[in-house]
Amino acid sequence: MEILPDFGTPLFAEKPRFFLSFSYTYSMETVEPATVSLLAGLFPLTLLEGNDLSQVAAQFEVLNYPRGSRLYAADDIPDYFYWIISGNVRLAGGAMRRGKAEQVLGAGDYFGAEVLSRSDYRFSDAVCLSEVKLVRVNEQDLIQLCANLPTIENAFSLIYQTHKFRARLFFPWLEKGEKVNLVCRRHPFFLALRVVLIGGAVIASFAGLLSLALSSKSVALILLAGTLLLIGTLLTAWSALEWGNDFFILTSDRVLVQKKLTGFFDNRQEAPYTAILSTGFETSFWGRLLRFGTINLRTYNGKLSFKRLPVPEIIFDLLEYQRRSIAQKKHQSDYAEMRETLQHRLEGATVRTKNAAAGKHTGGLKTTYKSGSFLDLAARFFGLRHESAGAIIYRTHWWRLLGKTFLPTLLLLIVVLLVLLKLAGFLPSIAADHLYIGSIILAVTSWAWWLYQYQDWYNDVYIITSEQLVDVNRKPLGKEERRSAPVQNIQTVEYKRKGIIGLILNFGTVHIQIGNQELSFDDVYNPAAVQAEIFSRFKHRDQKTLRLEQEKLVDWIKAYDEMKKEDKDPFDSQ
Repeated sequence: MEILPDFGTPLFAEKPRFFLSFSYTYSMETVEPATVSLLAGLFPLTLLEGNDLSQVAAQFEVLNYPRGSRLYAADDIPDYFYWIISGNVRLAGGAMRRGKAEQVLGAGDYFGAEVLSRSDYRFSDAVCLSEVKLVRVNEQDLIQLCANLPTIENAFSLIYQTHKFRARLFFPWLEKGEKVNLVCRRHPFFLALRVVLIGGAVIASFAGLLSLALSSKSVALILLAGTLLLIGTLLTAWSALEWGNDFFILTSDRVLVQKKLTGFFDNRQEAPYTAILSTGFETSFWGRLLRFGTINLRTYNGKLSFKRLPVPEIIFDLLEYQRRSIAQKKHQSDYAEMRETLQHRLEGATVRTKNAAAGKHTGGLKTTYKSGSFLDLAARFFGLRHESAGAIIYRTHWWRLLGKTFLPTLLLLIVVLLVLLKLAGFLPSIAADHLYIGSIILAVTSWAWWLYQYQDWYNDVYIITSEQLVDVNRKPLGKEERRSAPVQNIQTVEYKRKGIIGLILNFGTVHIQIGNQELSFDDVYNPAAVQAEIFSRFKHRDQKTLRLEQEKLVDWIKAYDEMKKEDKDPFDSQ
């Protein structure tokens, strides 16, 4: 298990690199000093007070690059850290792997975290996809900045930690274009506390038993002491692994907590930024002393708390920075699209922008079950997921079908076994007629029971459309219950896999909080993919709603423009 740099540990503390660094400044058009107002909107410089920011502003440069310029290449020696003011930069190739071969960054994003280590080389190529305006700071100035300002050093530790996690971990649930801005574990103090408490108790017990065994010369006590030491070692390792599998994640679209208790459960809880009403953080006395605390998010349905996070005030600032950035980008995009739409409507033409087809879901993670694994083959065989008329239909896992049909299947096997035994000359005390008639009755009853249970399993479906989520529970020859809720009202989405069977066979429950009610997709295969699909539908529905609101506003403006023209005609004729 990898433990990345702790907070308070100086960055740039690794071995020096005795090489020259080459940057692609040949494509720069202008270089100018950065202004305080410009830097004040960039994370983590948002953490600085006005006086501190004024003092360090001279260390930052503003540069303009034309489209196609290469800022650096994979395996180059890092020399600068960058922020994007405008335009887009693509990071591709190099050490980025497992589905992360390319990222497209935009205004407000930062990159170049390799400069925070003296041993790392550039992981990827950085190329300008358009005209780009950047702010950069060189390695030596960044070292000085972190040395003078511990808060900034802790923030860059978070950035470097996220950079390392992002290159190593695989997030299959990421939407196209969604970027990871923070990945962190709980504070390392709680790992040390677990190891010390569990390991200390085990060592003390082992030493006591071993001393007693040697004094009494008991082989049984020696074996007991060795067994206790083995179990304690495994328990300590398991506890450390559980700490290492819990992550708090901020992306460009949502907040997530991913937890895994090896052998017991696996779950991920998430909330889109649009569902967050307010944020905050709190710390205790020990939290302030050791630099850990709790991040609180309030949504329409209640409060989400993420506990024991390191440097909570910095994570909180990043969260607020991300929310402001999302709101600003959304406002700019909405304004540009509305201008384009209005211009075309006034000219009598139609326009189809990037959100015009948002109602028709084309993106998102697809649970196609095409990997060739046994679990995917079984899921495809039992039809656990299929699409119909744009809707995705899920059924409960085939393990639940086996549980429902176990008893009737067992009875059928008993009937077959009895008949075979009778035909082989066994069971002479039972009359053949009685046995065959009873077997026929029992077989028919068992088949009817089996078919009923199968139909009961088959009729219970969960449906995801572009507009709503539907839970259908229909009993054969009985009543049907149907619960639905609009996709646009989703507040949080969480999945859980419990128990060793659920973990091995990869099924669990997805909980969707919608206003004051909760829908649950119970025992679905690959719940992480189901959760991702729901979030993808929510995102596309949100885009469609925005597009409809824009169209409505444009219609009002167009009607107003037509009325003004009608009012002018009589005066023009005079």
